[in-house]
Amino acid sequence: MRIPTTTVLLLTTLAFSHGWVAAEGTAPAAKDPAFSLAPAESQPSASQFSDAQLAYVQSWIKQKAPECPLALSAAVAAQFLEELQRTRPGKIDQLISADVPSGPFESMLLRQVGLKLTGAAQASLREEIARRRVAAALAAGGREARAALAEAAGLIAKIKDSSPSQHRRLTEGKMDDDDLELLLKKTSQVGSVPKEAAPVKPKVLTAADIVSEFSRRNQVGSAMQKLQAYAVEGKLKTVTGEEQQLFLFKMRPDRFRLVIRSGGNTRYILAADGERFWQQVPGQPTQLVSAQEMGPRIHLTEFADPLFVGEGYTYERKEDGGTVGKEFHRVAVHRADGSGYVVCIDAATFREVARENDNQTVARYSDFREVGGVTYAFREEVTDATGRKTVLELTRIIPNPGLIQDFFEMPAQHNQSYFEAERLLAPVAQAAGK
Repeated sequence: MRIPTTTVLLLTTLAFSHGWVAAEGTAPAAKDPAFSLAPAESQPSASQFSDAQLAYVQSWIKQKAPECPLALSAAVAAQFLEELQRTRPGKIDQLISADVPSGPFESMLLRQVGLKLTGAAQASLREEIARRRVAAALAAGGREARAALAEAAGLIAKIKDSSPSQHRRLTEGKMDDDDLELLLKKTSQVGSVPKEAAPVKPKVLTAADIVSEFSRRNQVGSAMQKLQAYAVEGKLKTVTGEEQQLFLFKMRPDRFRLVIRSGGNTRYILAADGERFWQQVPGQPTQLVSAQEMGPRIHLTEFADPLFVGEGYTYERKEDGGTVGKEFHRVAVHRADGSGYVVCIDAATFREVARENDNQTVARYSDFREVGGVTYAFREEVTDATGRKTVLELTRIIPNPGLIQDFFEMPAQHNQSYFEAERLLAPVAQAAGK
């Protein structure tokens, strides 16, 4: 994922390879509903939660954070319910029941309030909300409410003095409950959080330093570890100018399904189920693909950007580079199979801005956005040695979409349902359009 940068991994190989494209002359098929992800703008904007649920949370916000502007409370309520649904399935109905205490969820609610208080004039309010949140976390752990509130002020003061970056994450609502619990436990036991290193950075960062900082800067807390699957939708413009739709589905540890569509038709499917690779094109039976035949495409099995993973990769510091007004660190990433590439990390933001591949292609990343607590590049430009360019623009990234193993399994040889459905639906679609 990342795709991160989390952009789609090895698009370079896909864009400049012809081995995976359906042969010319293959009969086109109509739209494939199984792979169609409706554009974001066409999706209903109505809330997935009931009016009663939203009203309950808004009244709770008014009680616990009455200073929260009314205009923000609806958004805070929706974000809180989404996080609760994602992290603690089945708890929403219990939350609004009079028989279930809301204390265990209070820290999560106040975190969402802090995330929405972004104005410079709201700095003191963010600090107060953070104090209440720490108190709620302590109370959920068994402290008496008044004692917890008094202790919270002292703990936040220690955090602010010893670790400004952790204090900033806390007050801005960017620290999830798991990380907060760990920080409070460490602070309470030791008496203070460990002192941060002197602000003066070493003149030369090691490869490990750069990778560690990349991981810290490009996710909120441990967001990447909590991500179990994701889906990506994007528009790919090839070197020939053809526009294609790209759908990529990934699930831990190494499952993927890549779907390429053009002209409203599915052209190619490539997938891995954890044990084998397979591909499918219209008019042909599903075929197994050996690891040798996969070539560099085998690295589509990487669930996350290797800079997030660490284990199984080695990193080597290279000479820094730069463009006008911008410097970047260069780190060689070596895989266990002997392949690798050089990644360019912006020296100021620690975002992955480029990747130099072994096949002399260069990928450049931009339009960075945070989705599900992880930073993704929504635009990728790949240039080959002759100057030809392929552009990928992501339209959506869906974290934890509920994928299952069967989605990645190779269909039976006689089952051509996806393409048959397209063929059968084509006349109906044409008739409807008249």
